[in-house]
Amino acid sequence: MASLLTFQITILNPDPFRAAFESYLERSIPEEPESLYDPVRTCIKSGGKRLRPILTALCAGVEERDLSWLGSAAAVELLHTFTLVHDDIMDNAATRRGIPTVHVQYGRDAAILSGDVIVALAVKALAESGSQAIQQKLEEFAKGFQAVCDGQALDKEYEVRSSLSQKEYIAMIELKTSRMFELAAVLGALDGPIHDLEAIRLFARNIGLAFQIQDDILDLTGDEKFGKTIGGDVLEGKRTILFVLAMEKYNACGESDRILLDRLRDRKASEDNIRPIRALFERMGVLNEARTIAERYTDDAEAHLLNVRSGAQRDNLRAFGQWLLGRAI
Repeated sequence: MASLLTFQITILNPDPFRAAFESYLERSIPEEPESLYDPVRTCIKSGGKRLRPILTALCAGVEERDLSWLGSAAAVELLHTFTLVHDDIMDNAATRRGIPTVHVQYGRDAAILSGDVIVALAVKALAESGSQAIQQKLEEFAKGFQAVCDGQALDKEYEVRSSLSQKEYIAMIELKTSRMFELAAVLGALDGPIHDLEAIRLFARNIGLAFQIQDDILDLTGDEKFGKTIGGDVLEGKRTILFVLAMEKYNACGESDRILLDRLRDRKASEDNIRPIRALFERMGVLNEARTIAERYTDDAEAHLLNVRSGAQRDNLRAFGQWLLGRAI
C-alpha cells in the first residue's frame, strides 16, 4: 500500500479539461448525413463525466494551454461511446443516463451504423493527434478495442452462468472496463514529455478495476443522480461483484434468503426484490466486502504511482483516483 505521505494533498478540478474536450469533440462530428450523425451527436451529448479524457490529459502531463492530448482523448472516448451504443442494443436497454437509448430513439439499424461510424471517427482523431509515437498509439488502440470486445463477449456468456468465481469476474472487467482506462492513460502518456509508461499503465488498470467494482456497488446503493436506474443490474441479472460474493455464501443462507438469491441467479428478479436484495447483501457482508476489494485495487493503483518521476503528475493522478471513486480528501 502506498503511503499517503508520499503524495501532496491535491484536489482535482476536472472542469478545464472537460470544457476543452467538449469543444474539440463537438467540432469533430460532421453535420451530414443527418440520419447518421444526429444519433452520434445524441450519444456524445448524453452526459457522462468524461473520466477517460481527463485521465488522458493528466497522463500527458503537459502545460495547461497545451491541448495536444485532445486527439487521443477523443479516440478513447469515442471508442467507449461505441461500446455503449452496441451494448445497449445487445442488452435491449431502454434508457441510459435517464434518457432513451439510441436504438430506441432512432431505430436499431441507425444505432448500429452510428456505432460503426463512431469507431471510424475515433481512428481519425487518433491519426490526427500528431504524435511521434503514432504507430505505438495505433497498436495500443487496436489492443484496447479487441479487449473491450472480448470483455463484452464474456459478460454475455456469464449472464447464463449460475455462479462465477472472483477470478473470472476480475478477468472480465479488466477487459471490458479497465482496459479503456488503461488505453486512455497510455495514449496520454505517449503524448507527453515524460512517459513512465508501465507505471501509468498499471495505475490506470488498477483504478479501472476499482471503478467498476464501485460502479457495481453504486448500482444498488446510489440514487437517481448516479445516472442509472437503481437496481438495474439486479433487474437485468448482471453478474457483478455483488452477485459473485453473494453466491459464494449461498449455502450458508437460510431458505428464504436462498429463494431471493435464486431469483437473482435465474434473472427473474423484479423491482419489488431490489430493496430486499440490498438488505440481504448488507446482512451478508457482501457490500462491505466489495468495498474492501475496491479499496485494495485503489491502493495498488497508488503504489504504482511511486514509479512516476514527476511529482506533480503523481499527485494529480492520485487526486484523479480519489475523485473517481468519490473519496476525495
